[in-house]
Amino acid sequence: MSAAEAANTPLPVSLPFEQTLYERSPVGTLATTAILFVLMFGSFVVLALAWHVPMTARTVAGFTSLAAWPALVLSLLCCTALAMQRYARLWEVRDAPAYARILTGGMASARIFTSLAPRDLKVGPATVAGVAIGLVLSVLIRVAENGEGHPIPPGPMIWFALATIFLTVLFTRGAAQTRAGGQAAARTLAAELKIDLLRTDTMAVLGRSAARTALIWFVVSAVACLFFVNGDLNWLTILLVVSSVAMGLAVFVSIMSRIHRQIVAVKTAELEHVRRQIDDARARMLQDDHAAVRMHGLLAYEKRIEDAQEWPFDQSTLVRVAAYVLIPTIPWFGQAVVQYYVDHLAH
Repeated sequence: MSAAEAANTPLPVSLPFEQTLYERSPVGTLATTAILFVLMFGSFVVLALAWHVPMTARTVAGFTSLAAWPALVLSLLCCTALAMQRYARLWEVRDAPAYARILTGGMASARIFTSLAPRDLKVGPATVAGVAIGLVLSVLIRVAENGEGHPIPPGPMIWFALATIFLTVLFTRGAAQTRAGGQAAARTLAAELKIDLLRTDTMAVLGRSAARTALIWFVVSAVACLFFVNGDLNWLTILLVVSSVAMGLAVFVSIMSRIHRQIVAVKTAELEHVRRQIDDARARMLQDDHAAVRMHGLLAYEKRIEDAQEWPFDQSTLVRVAAYVLIPTIPWFGQAVVQYYVDHLAH
């Protein structure tokens, strides 16, 4: 059963191909991603063998990759981006009951909120922009490689060009989907979010959702860091890593800040309302014995409201996001460990 069917949510008229690919697949998310990776990287291997392109070379320290490693990382980048988008959407669907508890529209609004794609999603311009950027990058990379004395036969060259275009298209479409999803969520939350200051824990689902969206970009940046393992440090790789990390942080901070402002506004209004009642009860304390009792209750309630959490995430989500930020450092650490043992084994 598909994620959309599991949530009893009708599919939009037109799903983006990132979701359609998995919806139509007869196997699960992991298997589908593995098949895509095998097809993508396998096609490069076939072309490299057909054009007699050396994929590894012997060095003093052992072997180093020539064409195989960049092709492997490019394949991983594309497949990881697809898989992480699918992962985030599936968890959104599973969290529909939690959304139903904080939206005035209940499950009906939750199903719309957690649909596989925003209803007003338009990725056509993003796709065109991705193709154009990919073409320009492919030309620039090929000119730079030729200038450094690394020519490549037509077959593998076309593969790298198509893979680069596919990656930039996924990047621009991902940015467009993140933006459209954020705008749709902002409209829904502004109109329907129920803020119970005594039960702010019910809004933790919003923090989990923002963290999952940020995770997509952090994981992509981590995979891009694999280019550095082979010593392929260039401006394009740095740009991809930095922009992915920046997108992840921007997504989480922007979503949380917007909801934070809503909570603060409700909290301020409630405190003002309670304090007016406290002022009234204080004025009548000497004439009304019940006013003194009511005063104690109002003061206790005021303290509860003052202590109410103003950010829609719990401590575990905050720790999780902090860990996500460290994900891009894993390839650097792995490279350092491998280099350490290679150097010592060489001696």
